[in-house]
Amino acid sequence: MKFIDKFFKLKKNTLKKQAENLVSATNIFAVSIFVPTLDRFPILSKVDPKHWDFIVSIAGVFTAASRLNNLRFDNGQEDVLMDIVAKKLSEWDSDGMRAFEDCKSFFETEYDRLAASPEYQKDNRFLSSDALGIWIIWNLFSRQPQSDEEVNLVRIIGSSVTHAFFDWWQ
Repeated sequence: MKFIDKFFKLKKNTLKKQAENLVSATNIFAVSIFVPTLDRFPILSKVDPKHWDFIVSIAGVFTAASRLNNLRFDNGQEDVLMDIVAKKLSEWDSDGMRAFEDCKSFFETEYDRLAASPEYQKDNRFLSSDALGIWIIWNLFSRQPQSDEEVNLVRIIGSSVTHAFFDWWQ
């Protein structure tokens, strides 16, 4: 029985460490993908790299938080982990929690809108990443995606962020 107790304590400590590191990891990710993404999508030359870092970081935190919610941990563990993430997000940027809540709200609305469309009813593989990508592009350009380049960037950036932080807690 002691082995099982040690295993669960280790797992709980690992999850706590993941919560503590999430915001910095999303920021590192955002910084590291800006130039390669800019090379592929020149439209990003109009975007302030610091603003990119902020928006993509928030999207990464939202992705990991959404997955945490889907894992359905017991005994308030999700709340403890999200309290850590919220604290780190607020320490990182005073607008972090506001942007996180905006991302969450926008994502839920956009996900439902996209899910109702015939395109996604046939193939919904990119439903979540496209909803997230639309939030990113909308916030980078202060409007919905318009050009073909922006529309293509929706799926690329949404998928990149989703892929990077989907398994954060495992």
